[in-house]
Amino acid sequence: PLGAWTRDLVNRVDQFFKWAHTGTKPLIFCLSYFTFPTGFLTAVLQASARANSISVDTLSWEFIVQILDDVNITGQPKDGVYIKGMYLEGAGWDKKNCCLVEANAMQLVCEMPTIHFKPAELKKKTGRGIYACPCYYYPDRAGTAERASFVVSVDLKSGSTGTTPDHWIKRGTALLLSLDM
Repeated sequence: PLGAWTRDLVNRVDQFFKWAHTGTKPLIFCLSYFTFPTGFLTAVLQASARANSISVDTLSWEFIVQILDDVNITGQPKDGVYIKGMYLEGAGWDKKNCCLVEANAMQLVCEMPTIHFKPAELKKKTGRGIYACPCYYYPDRAGTAERASFVVSVDLKSGSTGTTPDHWIKRGTALLLSLDM
């Protein structure tokens, strides 16, 4: 555990060091590197609201799971940010069909591809076949008295074979920003 924590710390410091010294934001942010990720996400919404001269209260998120590998992402998105470093618990991810699938045997978590968090004007309720997947900072979803673990709900396609969102709710499927390993 200490080795993984140290690697994470070095990567975290490296991301913020490069951002501070170059003055340009990273192409892809690792959301788990932020002490308060909801604050970062709110700042992204505020920047988009200012750029588009609209009220921040009218914005929500559109989530576009990337089919490209991170090395093939060469530029900033027009609006929003690319986010990596999330792990899917209670399900697997089908890269070809961009949807949730049953996890492989003995697989507790799988790494999610990079997701484009794109600010969008408030949209209607989540459509059919879309699972509002909760994202938690810690595997202990209850959090602590000082800090809640919930970060944001990420809309993910429920499955290509007609799997309903209720299936994933019963499985306890969630995104995690850190693992207890």
